[in-house]
Amino acid sequence: MKKQKEIGAIVDNILFIKPIFFKALINAKGIKALITPGTYYIMLALEKSGALSMSHISKEVSMPKPNVTPLVDKLICAGLAERISDGKDRRIINIKLTKSGLKTKKEVDQALREHTFQKLGNLSITDLKALAESLAKVKNILEKLPK
Repeated sequence: MKKQKEIGAIVDNILFIKPIFFKALINAKGIKALITPGTYYIMLALEKSGALSMSHISKEVSMPKPNVTPLVDKLICAGLAERISDGKDRRIINIKLTKSGLKTKKEVDQALREHTFQKLGNLSITDLKALAESLAKVKNILEKLPK
């Protein structure tokens, strides 16, 4: 029972933190209106993996495929991603970031860093140290979760 209570508290905290990140993403200066949290996570997955099928993108970003398709279409229409044929199976169409998409992703990352840096600048050194230690612990623990 105690373990379930702890897990419940963790889930509540994660669900509280996630919208804060989304607000930072949406409000960060220099980010184009096209880049939403959903398109950002797709760009992140494509940057990491190179090219992915729609099914693999869906798995990477933990979003249903019907929700991923319009986001990918927006990226393609904006010239940030492209469809490419799979060399092994002609039936499979992969999605890949274009050079413009990679450049935009780097710009978004920089804007997020600057925005987050500015927001964190309002915290005291004590709070910053506590946050850094807490995030390091969270990262270490989450790396132990099964993939």
